[in-house]
Amino acid sequence: MIQWDDGLSVGIEIIDNDHKKLLSIINQLSEAIDADATKDILENIFTELEEYALTHFKSEEFYIQKCNREGLVTHQEQHNSFILKIPELKAKLLSTNDYIVAQDTTIYLSDWLVNHIISEDIPLIRFFENCELSQNNKSNKKSLFKRLIKKTTDSLSFTKRIFYSVLIPLSGMFFFGSIILWNNYQNYEDMKSASSIIYTISNINVLAHNIQIERGLSSGYLTSIDNKFDNSLQKQKIIVDNAIVSFIKKFETIDKEKLIAIQSYINVFQKDMLSLNNLRNDVKNKKISQIDAINAYSEIIKNILSITPQIAFLNIDGAVSSSISTLSSALHLKESLGQQRAYGTMIIEKKNASRDEYVSFMQLLGTQKSFLYMFELTATQNETKTINTIFNSVTAKQISEYEEKLKNSDFKNLNSEIWFDSFTRLIEDVKKFEDQLLYKINDLIDHRIISTIQNLFLWIVFNSVILAITFFILYTLKRSATKQIFQLTDAMKDLASGGRSFRLSPIMINRDEIACMYDAYETTRQRLLKGDVFTQLYKNKKDIEVKNQQRENSKLEEMAFIDPLTGTLNRRKFEEVSERELKYAMRYNHSLSFLMMDIDHFKNINDTYGHATGDEVLKHFAHICKSIARDIDIVARFGGEEFVIILRETDENGAYYFSERLRNEVYNSNIMVENQVIKYSVSIGIASLEDDKNAKTILQRADEALYEAKKDGRNRTVVYKKSTL
Repeated sequence: MIQWDDGLSVGIEIIDNDHKKLLSIINQLSEAIDADATKDILENIFTELEEYALTHFKSEEFYIQKCNREGLVTHQEQHNSFILKIPELKAKLLSTNDYIVAQDTTIYLSDWLVNHIISEDIPLIRFFENCELSQNNKSNKKSLFKRLIKKTTDSLSFTKRIFYSVLIPLSGMFFFGSIILWNNYQNYEDMKSASSIIYTISNINVLAHNIQIERGLSSGYLTSIDNKFDNSLQKQKIIVDNAIVSFIKKFETIDKEKLIAIQSYINVFQKDMLSLNNLRNDVKNKKISQIDAINAYSEIIKNILSITPQIAFLNIDGAVSSSISTLSSALHLKESLGQQRAYGTMIIEKKNASRDEYVSFMQLLGTQKSFLYMFELTATQNETKTINTIFNSVTAKQISEYEEKLKNSDFKNLNSEIWFDSFTRLIEDVKKFEDQLLYKINDLIDHRIISTIQNLFLWIVFNSVILAITFFILYTLKRSATKQIFQLTDAMKDLASGGRSFRLSPIMINRDEIACMYDAYETTRQRLLKGDVFTQLYKNKKDIEVKNQQRENSKLEEMAFIDPLTGTLNRRKFEEVSERELKYAMRYNHSLSFLMMDIDHFKNINDTYGHATGDEVLKHFAHICKSIARDIDIVARFGGEEFVIILRETDENGAYYFSERLRNEVYNSNIMVENQVIKYSVSIGIASLEDDKNAKTILQRADEALYEAKKDGRNRTVVYKKSTL
């Protein structure tokens, strides 16, 4: 029900009474729909609505014409459009029994009336007042003091008063303060939000480096015959595990909102750590080839290193982003060296290399050149000089000699341990250089944050001084600006307290910013008034939805008959449905079969794996039953591990074919629970409709067939035969 609000008044009694009457008719229609009134009553209400709308529109158009208001033709077109809409709404309402659709009609009518008053009629108030038609006109006698204040206000616009009072102090504040505030605050927020994540780069570097060492040792271990890398590999695993724990603890201290940009990479990392244990077991038992092991380790390392460049894309300082990009190139360069170390160790140990292994080894040399090129694009001159020094060292030259021999398949005088140790020293040198880059990044961030805080402090001091000057000047001139401000304040307070009838007289002289504020207030008042009415409409719609929900509650009662674990019918509902299906089949002489099923050795599953696993088996079995059954079939959990399926329009041959298909599907399927593969089977007894008087007799025969299936060894289907049971 929509209640009349005095804020909807246009000041002309005849028009206001018409609006009230139209609203009353619409409310009457809503009440009639709630009471399930006859079509005759609804049609009479629509007839009254149409007649009264015509009367109202004629009165409204008369007053508009009397004030010589432009737009009369447009107003008439809007009125005619609504008159033509009424028969359409009536026909729609009378042709449906849907409660929601019917009430939508009243909501549409209420919506139209409110829009008509607020959007079309209320804007005419000013013209009605000028024509002296409105009853809201009041003559106010002003004192000499008030007239003096008004004269001052009219002669000096609000813009000029503000200009004189705040131009000098605010110009300096906005020019310098806004620049300082924006730049420094942005830098501070960017640095603050990204610094905690950037500090984790060292953990990324350490973790990737140690997994690289483990990869090389694993490659040597898989290739060697005498397990000479075994002790070193076991020690390295402990180092890697400690690095993983340190990495995880570091990320746990970071606010989750700051990790959104790299959360997907963290998720990949968590999955990789789970797969690492499986990889280690395969390496330990030598169940994996050297190539597969290297590739698996390399994939994990690649995923870890991919976190670093993503951090560089965060909205942070350009110098910091460039340094992170440089570090990322160095990390990938080191990873390439680690892969080369692993492949080389494998080839030297085998004294041979397959074509794919040789190609992969040679590709790594090209990859290193690419990463060096990427490094030089973002690195400083000193950083480039340092990396060149590392790759021109004695260790690097020794590695180059080994590389030439490997290229030529000259395995004489090649020692895998010397190769591994030389590469490890080279990688350690690169890692030390990476640590220097990391220190530089952290130092840059700390410096930026400190500098930003200092600048912000200076801006606050500057702003405080400017504000003090501004307040002093404003105080001296505020008296000339208070009248209109106080009027607007009082109006806004009335608006905030729920009032909608406080109107501000429009400012016709000196159309300055205050005049625009008055107009804005009036627009706000009108829209809030419209919102109040729409709130009532919304409440009405909610009431309609509640009533409709009550009508739908009967449908929801069916949910009480669903087994919560398996999603099938429970026994109580099954007994009701089975009797209904039996009567239907007997009446129309249709085939009907019942399948009584029992999961074999289900108690052993519970005893061995626990009841939680047993529940998963039940859900798995129920899923198979529902996926194979037709839409017209009925699947129910009869109790414990026993299930029943009613096959409509199915004789015992069809039931046997269905049962065997279901039994084989169960037997050939696997269920994975906590890394354990569980297989199970099901025994099925079938009974088809004969001269049964109730469903219990069919179920009893199906149960006897089930007993025979279990007696014969389980995992089989038995059709009830009176002569054999």
